[in-house]
Amino acid sequence: MNVCEPASLSDETVARTLEVVEELSERYQIGALEEFLKSCRAFAEEKVLNVAVFGRFKAGKSSFLNHVLGRPLLPVGVVPVTSVVTEIEYGARPRALVRYLDGRRETIPLERIADYVSETQNPENRKQVLSVRVELPSIERYRGIRFVDTPGLESVFEHNTDASLAWLPNVGLALVAVGVDPPLAQHDIELIRNISRYTPNISLLLTKVDVLSEEERAEVIDFVERQLAKYWGGPVPVFPYSVRPGFEHLREQLEESLLAQVQARAGEEHAAILRHKLASLLDECAGYLNLALKSAEIADSERETLRQKILGSGESIEDARLALRLLVRHAAAGSRPAFEALLAEESYALTQRLLVGLAREFPAWTGSLSQAIRGFEAWLSAELAREIAALSARHRQSFAEPARRAARQLSQALQDFRNRLSERTLEALGIPLKTTEMELHLESPRSPDVRIGKIFDHDWELVSFLVPMRLVAGMVRRHFERRVSDLVIVNLSRLAAQWEEIVTAQLASLEKEAIRRLDSLVATVEKLVASAVSEAPKIRADLELVRSLREGLERSNGREG
Repeated sequence: MNVCEPASLSDETVARTLEVVEELSERYQIGALEEFLKSCRAFAEEKVLNVAVFGRFKAGKSSFLNHVLGRPLLPVGVVPVTSVVTEIEYGARPRALVRYLDGRRETIPLERIADYVSETQNPENRKQVLSVRVELPSIERYRGIRFVDTPGLESVFEHNTDASLAWLPNVGLALVAVGVDPPLAQHDIELIRNISRYTPNISLLLTKVDVLSEEERAEVIDFVERQLAKYWGGPVPVFPYSVRPGFEHLREQLEESLLAQVQARAGEEHAAILRHKLASLLDECAGYLNLALKSAEIADSERETLRQKILGSGESIEDARLALRLLVRHAAAGSRPAFEALLAEESYALTQRLLVGLAREFPAWTGSLSQAIRGFEAWLSAELAREIAALSARHRQSFAEPARRAARQLSQALQDFRNRLSERTLEALGIPLKTTEMELHLESPRSPDVRIGKIFDHDWELVSFLVPMRLVAGMVRRHFERRVSDLVIVNLSRLAAQWEEIVTAQLASLEKEAIRRLDSLVATVEKLVASAVSEAPKIRADLELVRSLREGLERSNGREG
Protein backbone atom coordinates (compact mmCIF):
# COMPACT_ATOMS: atom_id res chain seq x y z
CA MET A 1 0.00 0.00 0.00
CA ASN A 2 1.43 3.26 -1.10
CA VAL A 3 1.13 6.33 1.23
CA CYS A 4 1.02 9.81 -0.17
CA GLU A 5 1.60 13.15 1.51
CA PRO A 6 -1.32 15.38 2.48
CA ALA A 7 -2.68 17.42 -0.41
CA SER A 8 -1.17 20.91 -0.49
CA LEU A 9 -2.91 24.02 0.79
CA SER A 10 -3.10 26.33 -2.20
CA ASP A 11 -2.72 30.10 -2.06
CA GLU A 12 -6.15 30.31 -3.68
CA THR A 13 -7.72 28.30 -0.84
CA VAL A 14 -6.09 30.50 1.78
CA ALA A 15 -7.05 33.72 0.00
CA ARG A 16 -10.63 32.49 -0.57
CA THR A 17 -11.06 31.48 3.08
CA LEU A 18 -9.79 34.80 4.39
CA GLU A 19 -11.84 36.72 1.82
CA VAL A 20 -15.08 34.93 2.73
CA VAL A 21 -14.61 35.35 6.48
CA GLU A 22 -13.73 39.03 6.03
CA GLU A 23 -16.80 39.60 3.85
CA LEU A 24 -19.11 37.79 6.29
CA SER A 25 -17.57 39.65 9.23
CA GLU A 26 -18.34 42.97 7.55
CA ARG A 27 -21.88 42.00 6.49
CA TYR A 28 -22.89 40.56 9.86
CA GLN A 29 -20.77 43.08 11.79
CA ILE A 30 -18.69 40.34 13.46
CA GLY A 31 -16.00 42.71 14.68
CA ALA A 32 -14.83 40.11 17.21
CA LEU A 33 -13.10 38.19 14.39
CA GLU A 34 -10.89 41.13 13.41
CA GLU A 35 -7.82 40.14 15.46
CA PHE A 36 -8.09 36.49 14.48
CA LEU A 37 -8.21 37.45 10.80
CA LYS A 38 -5.10 39.60 11.18
CA SER A 39 -3.09 36.83 12.83
CA CYS A 40 -4.11 34.32 10.12
CA ARG A 41 -3.09 36.74 7.36
CA ALA A 42 0.28 37.38 9.02
CA PHE A 43 0.98 33.66 9.42
CA ALA A 44 -0.02 32.98 5.81
CA GLU A 45 2.54 35.53 4.58
CA GLU A 46 5.38 34.01 6.66
CA LYS A 47 6.92 31.20 4.60
CA VAL A 48 9.68 30.06 7.00
CA LEU A 49 8.71 27.57 9.71
CA ASN A 50 9.68 28.71 13.20
CA VAL A 51 11.12 25.97 15.43
CA ALA A 52 11.01 27.63 18.84
CA VAL A 53 12.60 26.42 22.06
CA PHE A 54 10.60 27.34 25.17
CA GLY A 55 11.04 26.46 28.83
CA ARG A 56 11.83 27.61 32.31
CA PHE A 57 15.06 29.51 32.92
CA LYS A 58 18.14 27.27 33.18
CA ALA A 59 16.39 24.46 31.32
CA GLY A 60 19.29 24.43 28.82
CA LYS A 61 17.61 26.09 25.82
CA SER A 62 20.57 28.20 24.67
CA SER A 63 23.07 25.40 25.35
CA PHE A 64 20.94 23.04 23.25
CA LEU A 65 20.79 25.44 20.30
CA ASN A 66 24.53 26.13 20.47
CA HIS A 67 25.08 22.37 20.36
CA VAL A 68 22.78 21.92 17.36
CA LEU A 69 24.34 24.89 15.55
CA GLY A 70 27.85 23.62 16.28
CA ARG A 71 29.12 26.94 17.67
CA PRO A 72 28.84 29.00 20.92
CA LEU A 73 26.57 31.60 19.33
CA LEU A 74 24.14 32.25 22.19
CA PRO A 75 25.18 33.37 25.70
CA VAL A 76 24.82 30.80 28.50
CA GLY A 77 25.48 31.01 32.24
CA VAL A 78 24.56 29.88 35.73
CA VAL A 79 21.92 32.61 36.16
CA PRO A 80 19.01 33.60 33.87
CA VAL A 81 20.82 34.82 30.74
CA THR A 82 18.58 35.32 27.69
CA SER A 83 16.43 38.48 27.77
CA VAL A 84 15.51 38.91 24.07
CA VAL A 85 14.08 36.53 21.47
CA THR A 86 16.85 35.37 19.11
CA GLU A 87 16.05 33.88 15.69
CA ILE A 88 18.62 31.82 13.74
CA GLU A 89 18.25 30.73 10.12
CA TYR A 90 20.28 29.99 7.01
CA GLY A 91 21.82 32.93 5.19
CA ALA A 92 24.37 33.34 2.40
CA ARG A 93 26.72 35.27 4.71
CA PRO A 94 27.02 35.43 8.50
CA ARG A 95 25.32 38.45 10.02
CA ALA A 96 23.04 39.52 12.86
CA LEU A 97 20.19 42.00 12.48
CA VAL A 98 18.94 43.80 15.59
CA ARG A 99 15.32 44.93 15.40
CA TYR A 100 14.25 47.55 17.93
CA LEU A 101 10.81 48.16 19.40
CA ASP A 102 10.61 51.57 17.71
CA GLY A 103 11.12 50.02 14.25
CA ARG A 104 14.83 50.76 13.83
CA ARG A 105 17.18 48.06 12.50
CA GLU A 106 20.92 47.64 12.91
CA THR A 107 23.37 45.06 11.57
CA ILE A 108 25.96 43.92 14.11
CA PRO A 109 28.88 41.44 14.14
CA LEU A 110 28.01 37.95 15.41
CA GLU A 111 30.40 38.30 18.35
CA ARG A 112 28.31 41.20 19.69
CA ILE A 113 25.03 39.28 19.93
CA ALA A 114 25.35 38.93 23.72
CA ASP A 115 25.41 42.75 24.02
CA TYR A 116 21.78 42.75 22.90
CA VAL A 117 20.23 39.44 24.02
CA SER A 118 21.80 38.71 27.42
CA GLU A 119 20.37 39.83 30.75
CA THR A 120 23.86 40.79 31.93
CA GLN A 121 24.73 43.11 29.05
CA ASN A 122 21.22 44.29 28.26
CA PRO A 123 19.49 44.17 31.68
CA GLU A 124 15.70 44.44 31.57
CA ASN A 125 16.13 45.02 27.82
CA ARG A 126 17.19 48.64 28.37
CA LYS A 127 18.25 48.83 24.73
CA GLN A 128 14.62 48.20 23.74
CA VAL A 129 15.38 45.31 21.38
CA LEU A 130 12.42 43.51 19.80
CA SER A 131 14.47 40.57 18.51
CA VAL A 132 17.79 39.63 16.98
CA ARG A 133 17.82 37.64 13.74
CA VAL A 134 20.99 35.71 12.92
CA GLU A 135 21.88 34.28 9.51
CA LEU A 136 24.50 31.53 9.18
CA PRO A 137 25.78 29.84 5.98
CA SER A 138 26.84 26.82 8.07
CA ILE A 139 23.27 25.66 8.72
CA GLU A 140 22.21 25.23 5.09
CA ARG A 141 21.02 21.72 6.03
CA TYR A 142 18.24 23.46 8.00
CA ARG A 143 17.18 25.71 5.15
CA GLY A 144 13.46 26.45 5.35
CA ILE A 145 13.26 26.46 9.15
CA ARG A 146 14.18 29.12 11.68
CA PHE A 147 15.40 28.25 15.16
CA VAL A 148 14.15 30.56 17.91
CA ASP A 149 15.72 30.93 21.36
CA THR A 150 13.27 32.45 23.84
CA PRO A 151 13.93 34.01 27.27
CA GLY A 152 13.43 31.65 30.22
CA LEU A 153 10.08 31.50 31.95
CA GLU A 154 9.40 31.68 35.70
CA SER A 155 12.64 33.54 36.52
CA VAL A 156 12.85 36.61 38.75
CA PHE A 157 12.83 38.71 35.56
CA GLU A 158 9.14 39.07 34.67
CA HIS A 159 9.99 40.88 31.44
CA ASN A 160 11.67 37.68 30.18
CA THR A 161 8.46 35.70 30.66
CA ASP A 162 6.47 38.48 28.95
CA ALA A 163 8.82 38.43 25.93
CA SER A 164 8.46 34.66 25.48
CA LEU A 165 4.66 34.59 25.88
CA ALA A 166 4.26 37.57 23.52
CA TRP A 167 6.15 35.63 20.84
CA LEU A 168 4.02 32.46 21.21
CA PRO A 169 1.53 33.15 18.35
CA ASN A 170 4.43 32.95 15.85
CA VAL A 171 5.37 29.38 16.76
CA GLY A 172 5.38 26.66 14.13
CA LEU A 173 6.98 23.72 15.89
CA ALA A 174 7.64 23.98 19.63
CA LEU A 175 10.39 22.27 21.60
CA VAL A 176 9.67 22.56 25.31
CA ALA A 177 12.94 22.17 27.23
CA VAL A 178 12.55 20.49 30.62
CA GLY A 179 15.45 19.58 32.90
CA VAL A 180 15.50 16.18 34.60
CA ASP A 181 15.35 17.71 38.09
CA PRO A 182 12.43 17.95 38.43
CA PRO A 183 11.49 16.10 35.21
CA LEU A 184 8.09 17.75 34.77
CA ALA A 185 6.35 20.45 36.84
CA GLN A 186 2.94 22.10 36.67
CA HIS A 187 4.58 25.15 35.06
CA ASP A 188 5.69 22.93 32.17
CA ILE A 189 2.18 21.49 31.78
CA GLU A 190 0.71 25.00 31.68
CA LEU A 191 3.31 26.09 29.13
CA ILE A 192 2.49 23.16 26.84
CA ARG A 193 -1.22 23.94 27.21
CA ASN A 194 -0.56 27.57 26.22
CA ILE A 195 1.51 26.53 23.21
CA SER A 196 -1.13 24.04 22.06
CA ARG A 197 -3.46 26.98 21.36
CA TYR A 198 -1.10 28.04 18.55
CA THR A 199 0.30 24.80 17.14
CA PRO A 200 -0.38 21.06 17.37
CA ASN A 201 3.35 20.37 16.76
CA ILE A 202 4.90 20.12 20.23
CA SER A 203 7.80 17.96 21.41
CA LEU A 204 9.43 17.78 24.81
CA LEU A 205 13.20 18.11 25.09
CA LEU A 206 14.40 16.37 28.25
CA THR A 207 17.72 18.12 28.91
CA LYS A 208 20.74 17.34 31.11
CA VAL A 209 20.14 13.57 31.08
CA ASP A 210 23.89 13.01 31.50
CA VAL A 211 23.34 13.18 35.29
CA LEU A 212 21.20 10.01 35.10
CA SER A 213 22.11 6.40 34.62
CA GLU A 214 20.57 4.59 31.66
CA GLU A 215 18.04 2.93 33.96
CA GLU A 216 17.13 6.23 35.63
CA ARG A 217 16.79 7.88 32.23
CA ALA A 218 14.30 5.24 31.09
CA GLU A 219 12.35 5.69 34.34
CA VAL A 220 12.19 9.49 33.92
CA ILE A 221 11.11 9.25 30.27
CA ASP A 222 8.35 6.79 31.24
CA PHE A 223 7.20 9.15 34.02
CA VAL A 224 7.12 12.15 31.70
CA GLU A 225 5.22 10.30 28.98
CA ARG A 226 2.61 9.09 31.48
CA GLN A 227 2.15 12.60 32.87
CA LEU A 228 1.74 14.10 29.40
CA ALA A 229 -0.80 11.41 28.47
CA LYS A 230 -3.05 12.61 31.30
CA TYR A 231 -3.50 15.99 29.64
CA TRP A 232 -3.37 15.33 25.89
CA GLY A 233 -5.10 12.78 23.71
CA GLY A 234 -2.36 12.88 21.07
CA PRO A 235 1.27 12.02 21.77
CA VAL A 236 3.85 14.62 22.79
CA PRO A 237 7.18 13.10 21.66
CA VAL A 238 9.92 13.10 24.31
CA PHE A 239 13.57 13.49 23.26
CA PRO A 240 16.29 12.98 25.91
CA TYR A 241 19.30 15.23 25.30
CA SER A 242 22.70 16.22 26.64
CA VAL A 243 25.35 18.54 25.24
CA ARG A 244 28.11 16.57 27.03
CA PRO A 245 30.62 14.39 25.13
CA GLY A 246 29.54 10.77 24.97
CA PHE A 247 25.89 11.56 24.25
CA GLU A 248 26.23 12.30 20.53
CA HIS A 249 23.78 9.48 19.78
CA LEU A 250 20.98 11.53 21.42
CA ARG A 251 21.63 14.41 19.03
CA GLU A 252 21.55 11.95 16.11
CA GLN A 253 18.21 10.59 17.33
CA LEU A 254 16.73 14.10 17.56
CA GLU A 255 18.18 14.98 14.16
CA GLU A 256 16.77 11.89 12.43
CA SER A 257 13.43 11.70 14.22
CA LEU A 258 12.52 15.38 14.29
CA LEU A 259 14.78 18.08 12.83
CA ALA A 260 15.61 16.40 9.53
CA GLN A 261 11.96 15.52 8.95
CA VAL A 262 10.82 19.02 9.87
CA GLN A 263 13.39 20.54 7.52
CA ALA A 264 12.38 18.21 4.68
CA ARG A 265 8.70 18.97 5.24
CA ALA A 266 8.95 22.60 6.41
CA GLY A 267 6.49 23.81 3.78
CA GLU A 268 4.01 21.07 4.59
CA GLU A 269 4.34 21.69 8.33
CA HIS A 270 3.67 25.39 7.78
CA ALA A 271 0.66 24.51 5.64
CA ALA A 272 -0.68 22.14 8.30
CA ILE A 273 -0.49 24.83 10.98
CA LEU A 274 -2.08 27.39 8.68
CA ARG A 275 -4.81 24.85 7.87
CA HIS A 276 -5.43 24.44 11.59
CA LYS A 277 -5.70 28.21 12.10
CA LEU A 278 -8.05 28.66 9.13
CA ALA A 279 -10.25 25.80 10.32
CA SER A 280 -10.52 27.46 13.74
CA LEU A 281 -11.35 30.78 12.07
CA LEU A 282 -14.12 29.16 10.00
CA ASP A 283 -15.48 27.34 13.05
CA GLU A 284 -15.72 30.57 14.98
CA CYS A 285 -17.36 32.35 12.06
CA ALA A 286 -19.86 29.49 11.79
CA GLY A 287 -20.58 29.87 15.51
CA TYR A 288 -21.66 33.48 14.99
CA LEU A 289 -23.75 32.56 11.96
CA ASN A 290 -25.44 29.77 13.91
CA LEU A 291 -26.35 32.34 16.56
CA ALA A 292 -27.90 34.51 13.83
CA LEU A 293 -29.79 31.53 12.37
CA LYS A 294 -31.16 30.38 15.73
CA SER A 295 -32.30 33.92 16.41
CA ALA A 296 -33.96 34.21 13.00
CA GLU A 297 -35.92 31.02 13.65
CA ILE A 298 -37.66 32.30 16.79
CA ALA A 299 -40.72 34.53 16.95
CA ASP A 300 -40.18 38.28 16.83
CA SER A 301 -41.96 38.63 20.19
CA GLU A 302 -39.30 36.45 21.85
CA ARG A 303 -36.28 38.21 20.37
CA GLU A 304 -35.88 40.88 23.08
CA THR A 305 -36.13 38.21 25.76
CA LEU A 306 -33.40 36.27 23.95
CA ARG A 307 -31.23 39.35 23.74
CA GLN A 308 -31.52 39.95 27.48
CA LYS A 309 -30.78 36.30 28.23
CA ILE A 310 -27.51 36.56 26.32
CA LEU A 311 -26.38 40.15 26.84
CA GLY A 312 -28.25 41.05 29.99
CA SER A 313 -29.68 44.50 30.55
CA GLY A 314 -28.17 47.75 29.34
CA GLU A 315 -27.06 48.36 32.91
CA SER A 316 -25.05 45.12 32.99
CA ILE A 317 -23.20 46.09 29.80
CA GLU A 318 -22.47 49.51 31.25
CA ASP A 319 -21.21 47.77 34.38
CA ALA A 320 -18.78 45.81 32.20
CA ARG A 321 -17.53 49.04 30.65
CA LEU A 322 -17.21 50.61 34.08
CA ALA A 323 -15.17 47.62 35.30
CA LEU A 324 -12.70 48.19 32.46
CA ARG A 325 -12.46 51.89 33.28
CA LEU A 326 -11.90 51.17 36.96
CA LEU A 327 -9.02 48.83 36.16
CA VAL A 328 -7.36 51.65 34.24
CA ARG A 329 -8.13 54.27 36.90
CA HIS A 330 -6.59 52.06 39.57
CA ALA A 331 -3.43 51.56 37.50
CA ALA A 332 -3.16 55.29 36.79
CA ALA A 333 -3.72 56.31 40.42
CA GLY A 334 -0.86 54.19 41.70
CA SER A 335 1.74 55.02 39.06
CA ARG A 336 3.02 58.42 40.28
CA PRO A 337 3.57 57.37 43.94
CA ALA A 338 5.28 54.17 42.75
CA PHE A 339 7.57 56.11 40.40
CA GLU A 340 8.45 58.66 43.09
CA ALA A 341 9.21 55.91 45.63
CA LEU A 342 11.40 54.11 43.09
CA LEU A 343 13.36 57.27 42.26
CA ALA A 344 13.62 58.34 45.92
CA GLU A 345 15.77 55.25 46.45
CA GLU A 346 18.18 56.61 43.84
CA SER A 347 18.35 60.16 45.24
CA TYR A 348 21.13 59.71 47.80
CA ALA A 349 23.46 57.72 45.52
CA LEU A 350 22.92 60.17 42.66
CA THR A 351 23.61 63.16 44.89
CA GLN A 352 26.80 61.56 46.20
CA ARG A 353 28.07 60.83 42.69
CA LEU A 354 27.48 64.44 41.68
CA LEU A 355 29.14 65.79 44.82
CA VAL A 356 32.22 63.67 44.12
CA GLY A 357 32.26 65.08 40.61
CA LEU A 358 31.84 68.62 41.93
CA ALA A 359 34.82 68.22 44.26
CA ARG A 360 36.89 67.07 41.28
CA GLU A 361 35.81 69.90 38.96
CA PHE A 362 35.58 72.87 41.34
CA PRO A 363 39.33 73.72 41.55
CA ALA A 364 39.32 74.48 37.82
CA TRP A 365 36.68 77.21 38.32
CA THR A 366 38.40 79.34 40.96
CA GLY A 367 39.74 82.03 38.66
CA SER A 368 36.68 84.23 39.19
CA LEU A 369 33.13 83.97 40.48
CA SER A 370 31.87 84.43 36.93
CA GLN A 371 33.97 81.50 35.75
CA ALA A 372 32.79 79.37 38.69
CA ILE A 373 29.13 80.03 37.88
CA ARG A 374 29.52 79.28 34.17
CA GLY A 375 31.59 76.15 34.84
CA PHE A 376 29.15 74.85 37.45
CA GLU A 377 26.08 75.41 35.23
CA ALA A 378 27.65 73.73 32.20
CA TRP A 379 28.97 70.79 34.22
CA LEU A 380 25.82 70.16 36.27
CA SER A 381 23.50 70.46 33.26
CA ALA A 382 25.47 67.83 31.36
CA GLU A 383 25.94 65.49 34.34
CA LEU A 384 22.33 65.69 35.51
CA ALA A 385 21.02 65.10 31.98
CA ARG A 386 23.26 62.05 31.61
CA GLU A 387 22.39 60.64 35.04
CA ILE A 388 18.63 61.20 34.70
CA ALA A 389 18.59 59.66 31.22
CA ALA A 390 20.49 56.63 32.57
CA LEU A 391 18.03 56.27 35.48
CA SER A 392 15.11 56.50 33.07
CA ALA A 393 16.56 53.75 30.90
CA ARG A 394 17.55 51.56 33.86
CA HIS A 395 14.03 51.59 35.34
CA ARG A 396 12.16 51.63 32.05
CA GLN A 397 10.56 48.24 32.67
CA SER A 398 9.38 49.35 36.12
CA PHE A 399 7.93 52.56 34.70
CA ALA A 400 6.10 50.59 32.01
CA GLU A 401 4.82 47.93 34.44
CA PRO A 402 1.50 49.68 35.38
CA ALA A 403 0.50 49.72 31.71
CA ARG A 404 1.63 46.12 31.15
CA ARG A 405 -0.27 44.96 34.22
CA ALA A 406 -3.37 46.87 33.12
CA ALA A 407 -3.14 45.30 29.64
CA ARG A 408 -3.12 41.81 31.19
CA GLN A 409 -6.02 42.62 33.51
CA LEU A 410 -8.09 44.20 30.72
CA SER A 411 -7.42 41.21 28.44
CA GLN A 412 -8.63 38.85 31.16
CA ALA A 413 -11.71 40.97 31.86
CA LEU A 414 -12.62 40.95 28.17
CA GLN A 415 -12.12 37.19 27.97
CA ASP A 416 -14.29 36.67 31.06
CA PHE A 417 -17.02 38.74 29.38
CA ARG A 418 -16.78 36.61 26.24
CA ASN A 419 -16.90 33.42 28.24
CA ARG A 420 -20.07 34.58 30.00
CA LEU A 421 -21.67 35.32 26.62
CA SER A 422 -20.75 31.85 25.42
CA GLU A 423 -22.30 30.23 28.49
CA ARG A 424 -25.51 32.28 28.15
CA THR A 425 -25.74 31.48 24.42
CA LEU A 426 -25.44 27.78 25.19
CA GLU A 427 -28.14 28.06 27.84
CA ALA A 428 -30.54 30.10 25.67
CA LEU A 429 -30.05 28.47 22.25
CA GLY A 430 -28.23 25.20 22.90
CA ILE A 431 -25.09 26.36 21.04
CA PRO A 432 -21.95 27.90 22.55
CA LEU A 433 -20.42 31.09 21.21
CA LYS A 434 -16.89 30.01 20.36
CA THR A 435 -14.31 32.36 21.78
CA THR A 436 -10.65 33.00 21.09
CA GLU A 437 -8.23 34.69 23.47
CA MET A 438 -8.67 38.46 23.64
CA GLU A 439 -5.24 39.91 24.34
CA LEU A 440 -4.54 43.61 24.20
CA HIS A 441 -1.16 44.42 22.68
CA LEU A 442 0.85 47.15 24.34
CA GLU A 443 3.40 49.18 22.42
CA SER A 444 6.67 49.94 24.16
CA PRO A 445 6.55 53.41 25.75
CA ARG A 446 8.76 56.17 24.40
CA SER A 447 11.40 57.58 26.73
CA PRO A 448 10.87 61.07 28.14
CA ASP A 449 12.77 64.03 26.74
CA VAL A 450 15.23 64.76 29.56
CA ARG A 451 15.80 68.49 30.01
CA ILE A 452 17.37 70.16 33.04
CA GLY A 453 16.48 73.83 32.61
CA LYS A 454 18.29 76.78 34.26
CA ILE A 455 20.61 76.02 37.17
CA PHE A 456 20.29 79.55 38.65
CA ASP A 457 17.17 81.69 38.69
CA HIS A 458 19.13 84.97 38.76
CA ASP A 459 21.82 86.37 36.53
CA TRP A 460 24.68 86.27 39.01
CA GLU A 461 27.13 87.41 36.35
CA LEU A 462 25.90 91.01 36.73
CA VAL A 463 27.70 91.29 40.07
CA SER A 464 30.21 88.45 39.87
CA PHE A 465 33.04 90.72 38.63
CA LEU A 466 32.82 92.71 41.90
CA VAL A 467 33.50 89.71 44.14
CA PRO A 468 37.09 88.37 44.60
CA MET A 469 36.90 84.57 44.27
CA ARG A 470 39.61 83.98 46.89
CA LEU A 471 37.32 85.48 49.55
CA VAL A 472 34.19 83.48 48.71
CA ALA A 473 35.45 80.13 47.31
CA GLY A 474 34.34 78.11 50.33
CA MET A 475 30.94 79.77 50.47
CA VAL A 476 30.43 79.33 46.71
CA ARG A 477 31.33 75.65 46.87
CA ARG A 478 28.88 75.05 49.74
CA HIS A 479 26.20 76.88 47.74
CA PHE A 480 26.93 74.71 44.73
CA GLU A 481 26.65 71.58 46.91
CA ARG A 482 23.21 72.70 48.15
CA ARG A 483 22.14 73.37 44.56
CA VAL A 484 23.23 69.86 43.56
CA SER A 485 21.08 68.32 46.29
CA ASP A 486 18.07 70.54 45.46
CA LEU A 487 18.29 69.95 41.70
CA VAL A 488 18.54 66.17 42.14
CA ILE A 489 15.21 66.22 43.99
CA VAL A 490 13.62 68.57 41.43
CA ASN A 491 14.72 66.55 38.43
CA LEU A 492 13.81 63.16 39.90
CA SER A 493 10.34 64.56 40.59
CA ARG A 494 10.22 65.86 37.02
CA LEU A 495 11.22 62.42 35.68
CA ALA A 496 8.44 60.78 37.72
CA ALA A 497 5.97 63.30 36.29
CA GLN A 498 7.16 62.68 32.75
CA TRP A 499 6.79 58.92 33.08
CA GLU A 500 3.38 59.38 34.70
CA GLU A 501 2.30 61.39 31.66
CA ILE A 502 3.57 58.71 29.26
CA VAL A 503 1.95 55.83 31.18
CA THR A 504 -1.32 57.74 31.59
CA ALA A 505 -1.47 58.20 27.79
CA GLN A 506 -0.81 54.48 27.32
CA LEU A 507 -3.51 53.58 29.83
CA ALA A 508 -6.00 55.89 28.10
CA SER A 509 -5.23 54.16 24.80
CA LEU A 510 -5.67 50.73 26.41
CA GLU A 511 -8.99 51.75 27.94
CA LYS A 512 -10.24 53.05 24.61
CA GLU A 513 -9.22 49.82 22.82
CA ALA A 514 -10.70 47.56 25.52
CA ILE A 515 -14.04 49.35 25.43
CA ARG A 516 -13.97 49.33 21.62
CA ARG A 517 -13.58 45.56 21.65
CA LEU A 518 -16.31 45.07 24.24
CA ASP A 519 -18.69 47.33 22.30
CA SER A 520 -17.78 45.55 19.07
CA LEU A 521 -18.64 42.19 20.62
CA VAL A 522 -21.92 43.52 22.03
CA ALA A 523 -22.80 45.08 18.66
CA THR A 524 -22.01 41.77 16.93
CA VAL A 525 -24.29 39.78 19.23
CA GLU A 526 -27.05 42.40 19.04
CA LYS A 527 -26.88 42.38 15.25
CA LEU A 528 -27.03 38.59 15.10
CA VAL A 529 -29.80 38.26 17.69
CA ALA A 530 -31.84 40.81 15.74
CA SER A 531 -31.80 38.63 12.59
CA ALA A 532 -35.28 38.56 11.09
CA VAL A 533 -37.10 35.45 9.88
CA SER A 534 -36.70 36.65 6.30
CA GLU A 535 -32.90 36.53 6.67
CA ALA A 536 -32.83 32.83 7.55
CA PRO A 537 -32.38 31.55 3.95
CA LYS A 538 -29.40 33.86 3.37
CA ILE A 539 -27.84 32.88 6.70
CA ARG A 540 -28.25 29.17 5.82
CA ALA A 541 -26.57 29.80 2.47
CA ASP A 542 -23.67 31.59 4.18
CA LEU A 543 -23.36 28.79 6.69
CA GLU A 544 -23.24 26.31 3.85
CA LEU A 545 -20.47 28.33 2.20
CA VAL A 546 -18.46 28.29 5.45
CA ARG A 547 -19.05 24.54 5.82
CA SER A 548 -17.92 23.89 2.26
CA LEU A 549 -14.71 25.85 2.86
CA ARG A 550 -14.20 23.91 6.09
CA GLU A 551 -14.69 20.60 4.26
CA GLY A 552 -12.25 21.77 1.59
CA LEU A 553 -9.63 22.27 4.29
CA GLU A 554 -10.34 18.80 5.63
CA ARG A 555 -9.99 17.30 2.13
CA SER A 556 -6.65 19.09 1.68
CA ASN A 557 -5.52 17.36 4.84
CA GLY A 558 -6.69 13.91 3.74
CA ARG A 559 -4.33 11.22 2.42
CA GLU A 560 -4.53 9.43 -0.86
CA GLY A 561 -2.64 6.46 -2.12
